[in-house]
Amino acid sequence: MRSPEQYIDSLEGEYHISSVIVQFKQEHHCQIKSVISDIEGAEIRGIDDDQGKMVVVVEHQTERGMVTIIDQLKDISGVVNVSLVYHQVDDETE
Repeated sequence: MRSPEQYIDSLEGEYHISSVIVQFKQEHHCQIKSVISDIEGAEIRGIDDDQGKMVVVVEHQTERGMVTIIDQLKDISGVVNVSLVYHQVDDETE
């Protein structure tokens, strides 16, 4: 069994890329776009204001960091739901 330190060392060199769908209340769309644009590691890639949905790409060096960003998206006032659609782990050493 690996120690916690060995496990953390094994994660070095990873890079996490995820795509999420953010559902939001339409009356808050401008505020939500502004807040997301200020979150490092989050980028809006598509918006459907009529449906109250947007696609956001989340990138971070660690899985924990990626989850933290997704939690920040969930906490934005006017956001109804955040759904993970895609998650990829790349090896930065390659």
